[in-house]
Formats: sequence, C-alpha cells, structure tokens
Amino acid sequence: MAPKFVNSLVELITSSIDNIASPDVHPSQRAPPALIEGVQTPEMISRHFRNTLLHIQKRKNEVSESHPDSHWDHIDVVGAMLKMGISGPR
Repeated sequence: MAPKFVNSLVELITSSIDNIASPDVHPSQRAPPALIEGVQTPEMISRHFRNTLLHIQKRKNEVSESHPDSHWDHIDVVGAMLKMGISGPR
C-alpha cells in the first residue's frame, strides 16, 4: 500500500474516531451490524485502530533499522497515536 494512501486513511480515521460513540449520529449512519455480536461496538473499533497503529509503528521500527528509506518511513502515525493515548514512537 502506498504511504500516501495509508497516511490519508490514518488521518481520516483519527479525525472521525470521536464520532463512533457520539449519540448525535443517526443509527442509519453507523456501521452495519457485525456478523459476530459486539464487534461493531465503539470500544472494539477503537481497540482495533490502536492495535493497527501499534503494528504500523512496530513495522516502522523494524524496517527502518535494515532499510533506512523504506515505504514504512513515510507513514506518519505519531499524531494518531497521541490522540489515541499511545506513547510516542518507540
């Protein structure tokens, strides 16, 4: 996946993550019910996004040591990690 696309996707999710639990959102605008009960809860969505950010950061750290100019270096998740309450890059 191109870093520009990943950065845009992370930015979009980061800017919208507060809306997943908002009582102002009409039920028809929420995600459809999941196939497995409880998977579409705001907590599950936030946890998945946090895990995804941690995975990206881990890959960035692993790859940057062996390939200093990899695509992973161009993906920026620091702002999203701060918003989600995750400590900065490790």
